[in-house]
Amino acid sequence: MKKQLRFSALCITLISVSVTLTPISSFAKTSLFNHAYDNGYDDGYEDGYDDAMDKCPCPPRLTLGGFYAGLSAGYEGYQINRNPWIMEDQFGKFNTHANGWNGRLFGGYGRYFDRYYLGGELFLGTSGANGKDTINTTNLQYDGKFSVGTSIGASLLPGYKFDNGPLTYLRLGYISTDLKVNDASRSNSSSTSNWTSGFNTGIGIEIPLYKKIDARLEYDYINYSSFNNNNANVGSKSSPSDNRGSIDLTYHFN
Repeated sequence: MKKQLRFSALCITLISVSVTLTPISSFAKTSLFNHAYDNGYDDGYEDGYDDAMDKCPCPPRLTLGGFYAGLSAGYEGYQINRNPWIMEDQFGKFNTHANGWNGRLFGGYGRYFDRYYLGGELFLGTSGANGKDTINTTNLQYDGKFSVGTSIGASLLPGYKFDNGPLTYLRLGYISTDLKVNDASRSNSSSTSNWTSGFNTGIGIEIPLYKKIDARLEYDYINYSSFNNNNANVGSKSSPSDNRGSIDLTYHFN
C-alpha cells in the first residue's frame, strides 16, 4: 500500500513538472524564432537599402540653361607696340605696358545638349588701364600716353559640363574698345580717341555657387587692329593686345 502511494505521488510530481515546463519551452522557442526573424529582416532590409542607395545616389544639381545676366571684375595688362614720329621722322619703337582694373556687365542665353553647352553673350565694359613712354634728351623730348575706356562685345561660348563638375567653356568673340593715345613733343602735341576692333579668345570655368547664382573664372586674350594718331608734327602708330583675368557672378532667370 505504501509503495502504491509513493508511486502515485511520483507520477503526480512528474506530471506537474511537465505541465509547468511546457509553456516555458514554447515561449522560449517562440522568442528565439521571433528574434531570429527580426534580425534577419533587419539585416536584409539594411542590405537592400544600401544597395538601392548605391545604385540610385542623390542627383546632382540640374544644369541651368536659359537667359542669364551678371557682372565681372578683373585686371588686365595691355601691351602696345608703338612707333612714334616727330615732324614725320620716326625716331624709335616702344613696347608700352598699360595695366589697370576693369569691370563688365553682361547678359546672354545658354543651352545644354546633354553635356555639351552653347551660349551667346553681349557685354559692356570699362577699364582704368593706362601707360606712358618718355624720352628726354638734349636733342629730343617726347611724351606718349595710352589709356583704355569703354568696350562693347559679343561672344559665342561653346563648352562641356563634366560629371558632377564645372562647366568648362571657350570664348570666341568680337570686341570694340575706345583706345586713347596722346603724343607730345617740345612744341607740338596731338591726341586721338579710336574705337578699335579685336578678336577675343578665352577659356573659363563656371561652378554652382548658390541656387541660381554661379561663379566664373576666366582668362581672355584680345588681339586688336593697329591704328594711327595721324598728325604730321607729332604722332604714332599703335598695335595693342590685351591679357585679362576676371571673376564673374552670374544669375540664371529660369
